[in-house]
Amino acid sequence: MPTYLASAPARLYQRYRRATRHTHVIFLICDHFEPQHAIQRPEQGGERLKAWSEGYAAFQERCRSEFGTAPVHTWFYPPHHGVEHLADLAAMAHAGLGEVELHYHHDGDTEATLERDLRSTLDEYHRWGLLLTSGHRPEPSFGFIHGDWALANSGGGKHCGVNNELHILQKLGCWADLTMPSANACQTRKINAIYYGTGSSEHPKGHDWGPDAQTGAPDQDGLMMIQGPLGINWAAPSYPRIENASLTSENWGRADRIRKWIDCHVHVQGRPEWLFVKLHTHGAIEKDFDALFGEKALAMHRELNQKYNDGKRFSLHYVTARQAYNIAKAAEHGQSGDPSDFLDFRVAPPTTALCAVNARHTLEHCTTDHMKLSAIDADATTCIRAQIGPAIAYFGRLRGLEIDVVQQRIVIDADGAVELTLKSGAILTPVDGAAQLIADKLTVRLTVHDRCSLSYRISNHP
Repeated sequence: MPTYLASAPARLYQRYRRATRHTHVIFLICDHFEPQHAIQRPEQGGERLKAWSEGYAAFQERCRSEFGTAPVHTWFYPPHHGVEHLADLAAMAHAGLGEVELHYHHDGDTEATLERDLRSTLDEYHRWGLLLTSGHRPEPSFGFIHGDWALANSGGGKHCGVNNELHILQKLGCWADLTMPSANACQTRKINAIYYGTGSSEHPKGHDWGPDAQTGAPDQDGLMMIQGPLGINWAAPSYPRIENASLTSENWGRADRIRKWIDCHVHVQGRPEWLFVKLHTHGAIEKDFDALFGEKALAMHRELNQKYNDGKRFSLHYVTARQAYNIAKAAEHGQSGDPSDFLDFRVAPPTTALCAVNARHTLEHCTTDHMKLSAIDADATTCIRAQIGPAIAYFGRLRGLEIDVVQQRIVIDADGAVELTLKSGAILTPVDGAAQLIADKLTVRLTVHDRCSLSYRISNHP
């Protein structure tokens, strides 16, 4: 509260400046995604993922039809909700619905046990193609939200145990924390800011305060903290209330809340025309679907597009957490203009942008020119979805797949029947190892004994 009151003059000044300049609103939703929460039936978690996969894709289409643009989502998924949902999340990300990052609950840890367990968690996620950046050698990379808000032991010793948590996160590939705001005992004194938190083994809550991210200072010490809006909504229905950027069906994105999100004016110092609105939700629970891809969500996005995407005073940019971080880093490096030009400024797109596999695997290479998967661990039919090469999907008892766009060649490691769903205009030619290649429009079936190689071309006039 003291920080909020002390920052009132700055908010008033930014409100005045927004009336006289073009402001880019950078909008993101960070989901503490827990599909096993309070389930009544064993299959309910999977049903929630299916509802999201189908419902959010349909919702994006509704938004594109009405507004010409559509939101994207970021699912921060915790390992204690099981590996069984990782393949579905990877498929959702590959389908363009959003991206996946890490949500982590723990308690009573030491620095050693936290690092050990986080490494184990990351290794498992990597085996499903998650929390890796695309590249010649995919690298660990993730955004982070702490369970129960207790980052860096800020919960009075509960739900953490490690004062120097930020250092461990950075060491393992974390690019930013997006836990705040919490509006509870874990809340930092620093609010409505993008800044840097540090830590030490001696003191908890090292992110309670820190230097602001600012233009011309791109290499500050510590971990970037990207906060959502926190304030007092005097215009809320019935009575004033704390605005903590939480999105639920009961407290959905009403017009009065949107005005408060804008008024908090979270930004990189020196680039106030790039305004960040980061919301959080626990979106795996059915009762809150309406606020995220139902009628209340549509009403929120209609208000955002009508009031904050007129192309004159405001432009609206829907981004993932990773893209928001990249925009903030671009601002630090002095970039200006359209923030959408900098969605991949520092951290490359995740590997799920290029492929998704419904089984554990090793991703050796993942670029727009070359993808190599090996050590696929599947007892049943594997599905590989790929953005590059001649096919959008591969089905069968697959052990490996390599796609070389430059050489226009694919190598399939499998045993038995394999089916490919081709892109329009794609033509395959066996080179070696394939038998009984049968084509039926965009479906190709072949029999593979150990390994086969095929060349391909994609014609613009199939």
